[in-house]
Amino acid sequence: MQSQHQGCSSQLCQKLPRLPLRLSSRLTPQRALAIRCAAKSQAGKEGTRQHQETGPGPKSNGTSSSQSPNGSTVPSRSTGSERDQRKAIAAKISAARALARKLAEEKQAAVNAAKQAAEQSMDEEEIEAIRASVEQASADAAREAARADALARAARQMGPSGSSQMFDLERLRAENEALQQLVLDVAQNKQEAQRKVTGLKHKYGNLLSKIDEAEEDHMAAASPQQPEARETAAEEEEAEPGATTSRAVLAREALAKEGKLESALRACAEDAARRNASFFVLPEEGVTVGETCTLYYDRSKGTLPSTSKLVFKAGLNRWETIQLVDMAREEGFNQGGGSEWWSVDITLPQDTFQVQFVINDDVSGMVDNNRNSDFHLPLLNPPSEEEVIESRAEKIKSWERRIRQKIDAEEKAIYEEMLSAAGMVEEEARQRFSKLREFKEHELLKEARTIVEERRSSVVLGIKGEPNREGVFQWVEGPPTAGKPAVLAYNANSGPLRNAQGVVLHVGYDGWWEQDMQQIPLKRLSDAKVSQYSLAHHGDWWSCKLDVLNTAYVLDYVFSDSAKRSWDNNAQQDFHTRVEGALLGEALAQLLYKVFKAGHEQEDEEGAARAAQSAVCKLEIKAKAGKKRRELQRQVLFTMPIRPKAGQTVRVYYNPDVTPLRGRPEAWLRGGWNRGTHPAQIGPLELKPVVPGGAGFLQADVQVPEDASVLDMEFADSGGSSGGFVDSNHGLGYHIPIQGSRVPQPSLSICHISVEMAPIAKVGGMGDVVTALGRAVQEEGHKVEVILPKYDCIQYDEVQELTQSGDFFWNNTQVKVWQGKVEGLCTTFLEPCNGMFWVGCVYGRNDDANRFNFFCNAALEYLRHHSGSSRPDIIHCHDWPTAPVCYGDKGPSKSVFTIHNLNFGADLIGRAMQAAQVGTTVSPTYAAEVSGHPSVAPHMNKFFGIINGIDMDIWDPQSDQFLPKNFGVEEAEEGKAAAKVELRRRMNLSTADVPLVGVVTRLTHQKGIHLIKHAAWRTLERGGQFVLLGSAPDPRVQAEFNALAGDLGKQYPDKARLWFAYDEPLSHLIYAGCDMFLVPSVFEPCGLTQMIAMRYGTIPVVRKTGGLNDTVFDVDDDKERAAAAGMETNGYSFEGTDPGALDYGLNRALSSWYNEQQLWRKLVKRVMEQDWSWANPALDYIELYYKALRG
Repeated sequence: MQSQHQGCSSQLCQKLPRLPLRLSSRLTPQRALAIRCAAKSQAGKEGTRQHQETGPGPKSNGTSSSQSPNGSTVPSRSTGSERDQRKAIAAKISAARALARKLAEEKQAAVNAAKQAAEQSMDEEEIEAIRASVEQASADAAREAARADALARAARQMGPSGSSQMFDLERLRAENEALQQLVLDVAQNKQEAQRKVTGLKHKYGNLLSKIDEAEEDHMAAASPQQPEARETAAEEEEAEPGATTSRAVLAREALAKEGKLESALRACAEDAARRNASFFVLPEEGVTVGETCTLYYDRSKGTLPSTSKLVFKAGLNRWETIQLVDMAREEGFNQGGGSEWWSVDITLPQDTFQVQFVINDDVSGMVDNNRNSDFHLPLLNPPSEEEVIESRAEKIKSWERRIRQKIDAEEKAIYEEMLSAAGMVEEEARQRFSKLREFKEHELLKEARTIVEERRSSVVLGIKGEPNREGVFQWVEGPPTAGKPAVLAYNANSGPLRNAQGVVLHVGYDGWWEQDMQQIPLKRLSDAKVSQYSLAHHGDWWSCKLDVLNTAYVLDYVFSDSAKRSWDNNAQQDFHTRVEGALLGEALAQLLYKVFKAGHEQEDEEGAARAAQSAVCKLEIKAKAGKKRRELQRQVLFTMPIRPKAGQTVRVYYNPDVTPLRGRPEAWLRGGWNRGTHPAQIGPLELKPVVPGGAGFLQADVQVPEDASVLDMEFADSGGSSGGFVDSNHGLGYHIPIQGSRVPQPSLSICHISVEMAPIAKVGGMGDVVTALGRAVQEEGHKVEVILPKYDCIQYDEVQELTQSGDFFWNNTQVKVWQGKVEGLCTTFLEPCNGMFWVGCVYGRNDDANRFNFFCNAALEYLRHHSGSSRPDIIHCHDWPTAPVCYGDKGPSKSVFTIHNLNFGADLIGRAMQAAQVGTTVSPTYAAEVSGHPSVAPHMNKFFGIINGIDMDIWDPQSDQFLPKNFGVEEAEEGKAAAKVELRRRMNLSTADVPLVGVVTRLTHQKGIHLIKHAAWRTLERGGQFVLLGSAPDPRVQAEFNALAGDLGKQYPDKARLWFAYDEPLSHLIYAGCDMFLVPSVFEPCGLTQMIAMRYGTIPVVRKTGGLNDTVFDVDDDKERAAAAGMETNGYSFEGTDPGALDYGLNRALSSWYNEQQLWRKLVKRVMEQDWSWANPALDYIELYYKALRG
């Protein structure tokens, strides 16, 4: 019953011949033999007894599939060539995995063998040399196996193309041959090497034969009828069914009742001895899967010494699953003949198609592996390998359907919670706006009182007014009274306006306050009126009626002729008349406040509605971003429930096939809680397949502590604390929020140090990032502060509650500290009294580097000694101006450095990257593009690309004040049409039904100005219209575009307009009114305009570079890339920098607009529904902040 069979026992002789090569002068033959024997024995020592180790099983592939939770597919049952294809692919994967498991075990065995032999009186130098030699040889072999595994997995993803699969089969065979060559390289001599190669070929013969069989089947013209897969109900918690009362049990019970059991077993043992067999089974004809059998093993027939403990080690289905069971010594029939029989009861799962085993001596560590061929357990009518593969595939599909249903149900519940929270969020937004309005009202009252102080100053109160002046002027219907009309008569003959053909009154109030003046023409009075008003008859009287302000104290006025060449200003003293009933002090302040408040009532009501709408929109965006983030993470990891609860058990699902643990025999979970601040640790816990023996996701249950708020995890291929393969998610770890914790989730304190901040000191995109990222992180519950230079050109009307909070000295210079709020962010302004930032600009001076270096050191001084007791956890620095902060004295704070544009300050950026704990840039593609730069290349292990977001409040077509008609996704067609009409009116374009292409950009070479020029002509040649908004800092470039504007105007007078001025309302119209938006940048770290355009339903046409590549997915070429990013295609792109490359993208967009209007409308709605907010990037940055904290 013995057979020469392949399996996963330790074949250390393939590795150890390398030892004499390196240690021939010191390693004696006796010691070499001891190492070999010890290494062989070590291969059998595995874990605890009755423990089952499960590795990934073989996969299949087919054309019919169902969607899994992570977007991967699991093959469904099929016939004919599809089954042949699946058989070939499964054989390859099985072969590769067998190699990977085999070599992983042999590596461990070799190391342990070296250690055991080293204990036998070797000195330390010799021990280390042996260990290094064994490690190197086994590691080389493991790498070769990993390559084979990678090829197998690549083939699994292929379509039904037979030629491609046959090519990969050849590749796998080549990898096996490379493994054989490795043995040749490390062998002690040629003869020994050839002997080992022969053994290796024999050992792995079945693996290669499987490939050959699959290859032959695939090439056959007609596929044979395949047996139907066994139908099995796969439950999520499914375990193999318990064995029924098997024939082995019945036979033993019957013999025992008759008192013949011992004699029967002795007869079987004698028969085995005659056949020189090492084992037999009961029943003798073989083992039925799903039932229990008993195996009897004669230790004396093998190489094991007499011992007190043997362990049965079985490898099921080519060692994809290992069982370890303690054996019992059979005293009853171990008498005489030198035999020593041991027994073990074995229960095999239903999906077992092959069993190999070895026997371990748990005392000495030696192993009997049937002379390097393993023992083969005879099976009765087992399922075929193909049947097992298909059965497992069906079970996995069934599991995926159920888990998908559970996920959908939970996601629906999460969405419903969001909807139920919308009303509360809306009300909270209105309350916040109400508080802000109250603050504004308080500010209005303060402003009113300030005005009263000015308008009722001692100077104003000291003005001497005249109620009338005989023969010059007279208030003919009574003295002027606050809030009432009055009539003033003036005698032109009394002064410089004698003989004037017309007279004009210029009237102000309260000492000409703020130069607020009215000009009122006077009319010549008739004689009757002169008599009525009792005026002097010898004069030339003119009069007018005016409304006296109810806030006025004194009227100030002068007269001029109609041409304003002659004036009567009372000999440069002006005329003044006190107002009766004038208000003073608080009465006037309350009146002004009431007037101001009345002017804001409608604005406040509209503002409250917008605030509520914005809050609900943010909630929905955040919910969608969270769902998308979970869906992407499910490719690797998810939990059930999706949102674990404190004090309950959570099941963790992990897919090693898409991680560094791909192909590893085992996967273990280890971790902790609350970002490492909780004392409790997790594991290591071994993960098991969701379907026993199946591939794909593994699972483990974790008990959540009552005070846990975050689940922290990483995964490894062993239960040890070090070494091996580890998946730590690029050093970030995996983190799952916990609900219902007694302890809130730990928060961070982040301080941004920047020289730009929107909207108060914005030059480029950096200012947008600082403000929007800060707000998004703050909304996640973290504390955020910004430190900025106090420029004299700041838009101070956008700063709230600005007050000076103190000062300090740095470098013999007084630095004033100001505190305020910008867009809800606490902002500290540092104002050095040396005038460095009183220069009217942010950049553009020859001393920018010196000014910003002073600011950086002053900011560090402020944080160290003047910012209060607490220091920030993270200092986030932005681009070269704040690079010195990263390599300055930050105390215990950690630093994150963001590169916004590597074209400036590369040396400073390099130093900052070296000092910072984490480096980032503004898109993944730009991170890859600059990865070879000397400032970045040495630090790629801590360098990440995160795409920027846009401010969804500012860029919102549903509330944009610059649009003629606001619109959402459902009203996109009508809203964009209205915007196009208004844009054409403003730009004086025709109303023809043609596509409109827009550009909003700075006209620099970075932005691809040569391609912009070409695009203008190409669009017009194809019957479209073209608009551009932007200007060039370089006069030569501006001159070129001025000429282009002239040429386009001559040839296409109503089809093209170029606007060279800053115009915020026009930019909004272009984003909304155009059909296509062009961004042909030569390089673009991130780019925001393409995301803004999509927000307004305008389709981008971009060059594949930087952030443009990360946000625009070509409708024809990028479907797979979009799906991998959890997106849908959304635009047109091109790769080159020549006009022909641009034509590839632009022509397809124009053709689609002309010929596929229905698809175009769907594309418009699709891009509007995509999320370009900061919701997801903020979460990425938070993970990097935590990584920086860990150093």
